[in-house]
Amino acid sequence: MKAFKIFFIRKTVLVIGITMIFLLFSSLNTTESILNTPTKHVVNIYQMKFVPEIIQVRKGDIIEWVNKDIVPHDVTEINKKWTSKTLNKEDSFSKKITTNFDYFCSIHIVMKGSVHIKE
Repeated sequence: MKAFKIFFIRKTVLVIGITMIFLLFSSLNTTESILNTPTKHVVNIYQMKFVPEIIQVRKGDIIEWVNKDIVPHDVTEINKKWTSKTLNKEDSFSKKITTNFDYFCSIHIVMKGSVHIKE
């Protein structure tokens, strides 16, 4: 009977140990997945400005520009490598961020913004 109790205790300790190791590695993978999930950032277009004008994001994050102004705007990369469609009130444009860039509204060229990737 004593040998059975010792066997049972050892088996229980082993199962608990394996379970703890499994849970530890599962939480590490979950944390890694969370850290690699892109974050969505919003830049509002309001009163002839991009708000915020300068934004820092991680590479792979997504920025959504939302026109909250009463007039149409667009979002155009400074060298015109890309541009959004014309955004009327409440329209939006999203872009996955892979590089730093400056941008402006080609309809109202005084409106400018900048995207910087955090290292």
